[in-house]
Amino acid sequence: MRENILGIDYGDKRIGLALAEVGSLALPYKVIGNRGRQDLLKQIKEIIKENNISRLVLGLPLSLSGKENERYRITVDFLAWLKDNFDLPVETVNEQFSSRLYQRQNVKKDIDKHAAAAILDSFLSKND
Repeated sequence: MRENILGIDYGDKRIGLALAEVGSLALPYKVIGNRGRQDLLKQIKEIIKENNISRLVLGLPLSLSGKENERYRITVDFLAWLKDNFDLPVETVNEQFSSRLYQRQNVKKDIDKHAAAAILDSFLSKND
């Protein structure tokens, strides 16, 4: 049975999402608004059900020095929330450069979902 994974680029206003099957490349999926945890719970549950997701991968924004910063702490709080609210494995990947990569390539529209795809590709390449 194939394993479908949801990649997540967490932001205060927008959350980028990407999808992949194990053994394939990640594809940018969509950007959802971050309008509070109850709304996110509903949206993410729907996405998990519609796409038969069996694992979540969240990008963790470490600073260039590798130390924790405020953005990292906010994302770790979201990570704990994911683990508390979804009965799925949740993995993390350092997402330090995911958005910058696409900005350099002149991607301007829905950059968050492209960043989520980079996060998910990073996870897939380390777990092949």
